[in-house]
Amino acid sequence: MVHSELPTLGEPGCLGQLNPLIRQLRDSGPIVRVRTPVGDEAWLVTRLAELKQLLLDDRLGTTHPDPPNRARYLDSPMLDLVVSNQDPAEAHRAHQALRSNLTPYFSAKRIAGMRPRVGAVVDEYLDAVLAKQPPIDIHTEFSLPFSYQILCDLLGIADPAEYQVVLDRVSRVGAGLGQAQELFRYLSEVAKRKRVQPGDDLASALCQSGLPNDFVGALLAFVTMSYQVTPHSISAAIALFAMNPDQHKLVLDDPELLPGAVGEAVRMSKFAESALPRYASEDIEIGGVTIRAGDLVLCDHGSTAFDDRVFEDPERFDVTRSPNPHLVFSHGITYCLGAPLARLEISEVLARLLPRLPTMRLAIPVSDIPVSGGLSERKLGGGIAQLPITWDPPVPVA
Repeated sequence: MVHSELPTLGEPGCLGQLNPLIRQLRDSGPIVRVRTPVGDEAWLVTRLAELKQLLLDDRLGTTHPDPPNRARYLDSPMLDLVVSNQDPAEAHRAHQALRSNLTPYFSAKRIAGMRPRVGAVVDEYLDAVLAKQPPIDIHTEFSLPFSYQILCDLLGIADPAEYQVVLDRVSRVGAGLGQAQELFRYLSEVAKRKRVQPGDDLASALCQSGLPNDFVGALLAFVTMSYQVTPHSISAAIALFAMNPDQHKLVLDDPELLPGAVGEAVRMSKFAESALPRYASEDIEIGGVTIRAGDLVLCDHGSTAFDDRVFEDPERFDVTRSPNPHLVFSHGITYCLGAPLARLEISEVLARLLPRLPTMRLAIPVSDIPVSGGLSERKLGGGIAQLPITWDPPVPVA
């Protein structure tokens, strides 16, 4: 049955605010019927409680009995490669095996060991940026190159500049399967070199697991694509403090508030519409609706972080918010393995940047912050494209 009047997703939001369409849909129910940007029908999960329930339901996954004819979220070659007609139970086992290979590289001990290196890279890029006269685009000049450097450290890639050229082509509007395959080939060559000269990095670890080069390349490509949200999250955190000088001062006066501040910045960072697409392998009764086998389900982690049934005054940036049970990093078997590293990066950035820029503020209205990717461009993920900030220069000493 086709519903011609269904609301269509696609309008970008504004940092720190819930998209008005999503608010309207949430008021109508926890799981609502919508149309995706490419015109297909889907279920959108709008509330946190139901999202958490579905993320723990093994009847929801990346398999579909007829992948070429499935309902689509976006025309994305990356998503096309993820969805298969594999048996759901077998896909679940394969996913667990993949996570077991990757988990050691995101352990608490290993991430803690990266702190000195991450801090040093923050200082290097921050020194260069703050030597310039304001205003500056801190997203382009700091968040992006810093994040890519840490990603290259993680993967064991020696030439970040070359890698970013490949990533830029994959991320470009209109990029197709050819660009995705270029990324796979590039990372397969990285894996090939790592077999000859292994290092203490994620690519080398996957090579030691016995996986073929092309499969290692595919795994590293998915790690890369999911990790591209980190620079946007860093810039969003900076912007939130630039918009809220009272919260900036609270953290400066009490640095012990920083961990909570990082969690709150992550909660409010996802303002460009995006959702994790999943398919039901069986009928699921939830939230007063029946999700049929084969239906597309959109798990919108970012919007549920503004669920006013869970978060008091959810559009207020509050570094003292507790508890803060958002699911921006997902939950259960889909929980983001890279979340501890993302938190470390945001923490190190804020710990070093906030004291050096006590008068930091946006150089443009928040509504004018350019957005890249997301549903409005029919791309997987989205976020800040530029972030002009300014500050008062220090008063010269007489």
